[in-house]
Amino acid sequence: MAKLHYALLLLISLISHSNADIKTLSLTSDPRPIILLHKFAFTDLGRVTISASDVSISPLLRRTDSSRLGFVLLPEEALLQFFHDIRENPKFCILDSHRSVNLFTFRNVSRPLRSHFKRTYPVTYPSGYYFLFFANCHPEVRVSMNVHTELYNLDLDGSKNYLPLGQSTLIPLFVAFSLAYFFVLALWVYYCRCNKESTNRVHRLLNGLIMAKTLSLIYAGLDKYSVKLTGSPHGWEISFEVFRFLSSLIIAALIIIGFSFFKQFLPEKSAKVWIIPIALQVLSNLAFPFAVMMGDTGPWVVLGLALLGMICTCTIVVTVGRFIWLLKEAAKTDEKVAMRLAKIKKFALVYALAIGYFYVAPMVALVLNCFIAPRYEWVSNAVQEGANLTIYVVTLRMFRPVNDYTILDAQDEKKETMAVAYEESEV
Repeated sequence: MAKLHYALLLLISLISHSNADIKTLSLTSDPRPIILLHKFAFTDLGRVTISASDVSISPLLRRTDSSRLGFVLLPEEALLQFFHDIRENPKFCILDSHRSVNLFTFRNVSRPLRSHFKRTYPVTYPSGYYFLFFANCHPEVRVSMNVHTELYNLDLDGSKNYLPLGQSTLIPLFVAFSLAYFFVLALWVYYCRCNKESTNRVHRLLNGLIMAKTLSLIYAGLDKYSVKLTGSPHGWEISFEVFRFLSSLIIAALIIIGFSFFKQFLPEKSAKVWIIPIALQVLSNLAFPFAVMMGDTGPWVVLGLALLGMICTCTIVVTVGRFIWLLKEAAKTDEKVAMRLAKIKKFALVYALAIGYFYVAPMVALVLNCFIAPRYEWVSNAVQEGANLTIYVVTLRMFRPVNDYTILDAQDEKKETMAVAYEESEV
């Protein structure tokens, strides 16, 4: 059970981020050997403030060493080494790690243990991200207390900045991209108004998609700005998550509409094979934002949804690739098949763009975060948002309101195309 606890803690610490750097936590007879409180990147003027009230430990035995309970900072680069030490020696205490920065233990408070204390500590030699833990190295001891922690950096004017190092740059970055999306939205609305006769539900959905993306970036900037000043998002993160979920919902609707168009050019068996992966992929994309906010159980759900999305994507890509290859051979001698092949390729490109939006761009950003210093974290966000903006522009260019995407529903032409595909598949 202890090994499972440490594995889950490692997973949470590596993929989760807190959107507030003031935290209040209540512990009641908590037996956990280690509790992750924060992940934060400090500047040379970093500070950690910890206050606790109603502190008690039970059972309070004579052999209980109060120096084995306390708060500690651990650099990110030392985290894997700590879990390696735990695996080699299950009784290893993080307070004994030579890479940790022990803020204080219960022995530093007083004897007997006081019920309230508050301390502020400078972080004089920051090196990237730090994890703030509460450690209980007595397996038989249960801890009860109310903990209030604040992690922040001091700006040059002496004011508190509750954003980790490098994240203050995200505020103007989100503002810039929201203005870019607003400009794209204005152009799209103007183009649709100039081509009213060719505008349909897809164009209106795209209009809502751009608007939702613009608002999500605005609320993301407000979220960061509020955290910077007060240490808490004050509800802005809820608006951000709502509009991000709305964006995913609209994209899911576009995928379903695209499938309804595409399936009339697929053999019946291939269309049936597509139904389950499309449905599962839509559901996983809609559930993903909720999984991110699930707390301790979230990482396992996030990984499960990501794996499900990859399986569905591979299934769809293989099916589409095979069918396109079959039609490509037939299109060399049949002009009607060539026209349908061109349309299928364009819709396949749209699906590839959706894969890039949901999987490739976030994965590239995650890889960049693993290799760049915290002060340059904005670079990964700039790359991801730049890629997303490019995907949006390319998609709008493909689905602009013109007559090129009128759905062809002539049954005789469809049957002829399917017949050619079946003949090629039997060869």
